[in-house]
Amino acid sequence: MSNYQFNKDLEHGKIGEKWFHDFCIDKGIVCINVGKDNFLGIDSGIDFIVQYQDNTIAKFDVKFDSVMHRTGNMFIEMYQDTGKKGWYYNSKSTCYCYIDGYNGILWMYTKKALEEYINNHKTMLRSTTNQIDERMVTGLLINIGKFAGWCKENNHTLVKYVRMLDIEDIDEVL
Repeated sequence: MSNYQFNKDLEHGKIGEKWFHDFCIDKGIVCINVGKDNFLGIDSGIDFIVQYQDNTIAKFDVKFDSVMHRTGNMFIEMYQDTGKKGWYYNSKSTCYCYIDGYNGILWMYTKKALEEYINNHKTMLRSTTNQIDERMVTGLLINIGKFAGWCKENNHTLVKYVRMLDIEDIDEVL
């Protein structure tokens, strides 16, 4: 069961990365997958480096969530039971793409916006610990609707992109 779940998570991650790459290509954004690069990707939490049409550059960490459609929440990994800090603290990215895999929605926002939201709402956010494979992971649940509204009110860019799902996508996700 554990190996099955780990493999399923890896499959979903690859699907999410493909969806993000497709989004960038569709929008004319230069997008380089560095997720497996020993220097830029693996230890830094950077999956993609993108260059926008105005020549600005961003480093994206792509997260795929298969239960977000039921909860409306993003799970922000803070700590692992190994004593290691989670991706929230370790990622060297400047932006995140958090994907609702069931509905095919890509939510893109800056690391700065997420950090500011968490700092401003610390006492209101729910912490939860989940078992992922053989380890326990503690994180914060952030409601995407509330986060999106806060971003708009506080002049933070948040992009919501609804992907047109096709039969191949549905088969991959399920």
